Amino acid sequence: MTERPPIVTPTVGIPDVPPGTLLRMRPGEWSHCARVPVGTYLEMTVCRIHRNVIRQDEAGRWVWVVGHEHPSCTWAHVEPHPPCLQLMVRLDVLIGAVPG
Repeated sequence: MTERPPIVTPTVGIPDVPPGTLLRMRPGEWSHCARVPVGTYLEMTVCRIHRNVIRQDEAGRWVWVVGHEHPSCTWAHVEPHPPCLQLMVRLDVLIGAVPG
């Protein structure tokens, strides 16, 4: 079993990623998702960024994000439902998703 990366505090440098933002993530840019096979490309529509759950390892800082798998989840066209994805996303992916 691998050792868990340390928790990082305070929660600085996390951009404001609006709900509905589409994240396009290559393998290695996301982790800890039981629904999606490790090492695959993943698109996700953000619902919420959990700013209080941050980890750091040799790949960088990671932030807990919840949302809907795009395009397989038709969240925008059906009754509201809980996010279908919960995973850790590298901070640089979040920064790159926000225009600026």
